[in-house]
Amino acid sequence: MTAPTPPEPPGRGLLALGATVLAVALLVFVGGFLSLFLDRDLVELPDAGTLVGPAMAVATCGVVFSFVFRRLPHSLGMRAGSASLWALIASPAAGSIVYSIVRENLAVIPVFFGTYLLSPFVISSALIAGVVVGLAGLAERARPAS
Repeated sequence: MTAPTPPEPPGRGLLALGATVLAVALLVFVGGFLSLFLDRDLVELPDAGTLVGPAMAVATCGVVFSFVFRRLPHSLGMRAGSASLWALIASPAAGSIVYSIVRENLAVIPVFFGTYLLSPFVISSALIAGVVVGLAGLAERARPAS
């Protein structure tokens, strides 16, 4: 009797998708608790509309997906740090672009970006992106070589 063959490990796409879903869940969880404890909204501008916050979250999740899927840079610490830095820049950049579309004024882009660059929500999303990318890299290294 022969031993059963182990199942194939999931590919890059499935790992990237799982990491992105984890990032979405953590963004909602941490963002909700930060909003509750700080008694603040993610975007405190009354004319921002309902799409600015989700656009910022989508930008962070896009960073997570691309860093896990492409596996660059090869060093795990550099990959997690780069993902954090990219999420720190991409999240307020996406929010400022959507806010400028809502306001129909391009001049609000640098003001929004500068205002929300060091927001606790953006910093937490950057940390979440780095942690999830690092965990996905560890999970990838723990898989058996084929």
